[in-house]
Amino acid sequence: MDDLKVITASNIINLRTAKGMTQAELGELLNYSDKSVSKWERAESLPDIKTLKALADFYEITINDLFFI
Repeated sequence: MDDLKVITASNIINLRTAKGMTQAELGELLNYSDKSVSKWERAESLPDIKTLKALADFYEITINDLFFI
């Protein structure tokens, strides 16, 4: 499970920074705080399935793409 969190965290960071967004901006888009985004990016937690779907839709990728390098 830790590997999944680390990979997902890395992908969220890479996707967010590629769009030039801050953690606060991504959080606002998803109706979460920047602190929640920070926890995802530090691999302390994973977004719930609805949020994963919203992330995938926003970045025009599949949910599976968030879990793999």
